[in-house]
Amino acid sequence: MRHRRSTGQPVVGRRAVRPSPVPRRPATTATTTATSLLATPGTFESARRLGESLVIAAVTSSGLYLVGAVYTDAYYGRLSIETTSLDLSPPYVALQSAHALRALLEYPSTLLLFWILYRTFASPVRRVRQWFDRARRRFPRLLLVAANLVVVAPLVVGAVLTGYREQTLVPGSLVSEVAGVLEDLGVLLLGYAVWLGWSQRASIVSQIRARKPVPIALVFFVYLLSALAATAVAAERAAALLLTGGSDASIGIELTMAPEADQQLEGKDLILVSARNGTFFVVERQPAPPSQRPVAYMVPAAAVDVARVQRQVDADATFDEFELEGIE
Repeated sequence: MRHRRSTGQPVVGRRAVRPSPVPRRPATTATTTATSLLATPGTFESARRLGESLVIAAVTSSGLYLVGAVYTDAYYGRLSIETTSLDLSPPYVALQSAHALRALLEYPSTLLLFWILYRTFASPVRRVRQWFDRARRRFPRLLLVAANLVVVAPLVVGAVLTGYREQTLVPGSLVSEVAGVLEDLGVLLLGYAVWLGWSQRASIVSQIRARKPVPIALVFFVYLLSALAATAVAAERAAALLLTGGSDASIGIELTMAPEADQQLEGKDLILVSARNGTFFVVERQPAPPSQRPVAYMVPAAAVDVARVQRQVDADATFDEFELEGIE
């Protein structure tokens, strides 16, 4: 025990007492849950994939409608009929994009063929593989430029041919505008492919796989415009075949006009194009090769007493000769 010098009273030692810690209030459950959800990497990845899916769906639907619009404009324009006068519904216009399936599959099929040839001959054949490895070491830039040119060559060749054909198109039409833009983008894509391989020492395929916006945009727009141009050509050919009566859709029509109506269509060889909104859209039949300026008529149904229609091409004989039970 310790003693005070002044008083001599004993001093008892006291144990130090720590103050009890103040309990912290836990964060609210909603805030914690929201923070954990936002901080989860899987949430961002799911949101990104959902956004990409929505963008792809929107671009695909818009592209299909655009392809269908180009087809209908080229088809009815070749028949001297204004498309807006037909009042076509958007689903019908989008459905016409089915005529562009072949054009849409040409470029992927060509790339697939190149890849199959490479895997068939370059990988198994030892000499070819050694030649590729030697060329990659000695001429890395030149080999990348050649690889990029192989990838974009089908699109560029199609763009150049379409631009050359632009001279025979009607100035100011949708098809001519597509052909002009396609030619410019094709030249730009060619220059970008050469610059990418020579200056950047990169492959355009690797850039696309890395989701670089510039190569993706160039290849996509040139690919889409090439399909549009091919669709327009197919539409004009189908319309020309319809004019000559050689198409399966060629239907001849004979109109008996009302007494008070104009009788100038009596005795003319007409092809029915469409019957919409109480109006017959007909065009004069042309000998092959058909005229570039066919004569079309818009005949109100109220001015017609009788309309007699008949196919110009025989129907499928296999179906006609098929015998049904109970029918003789």
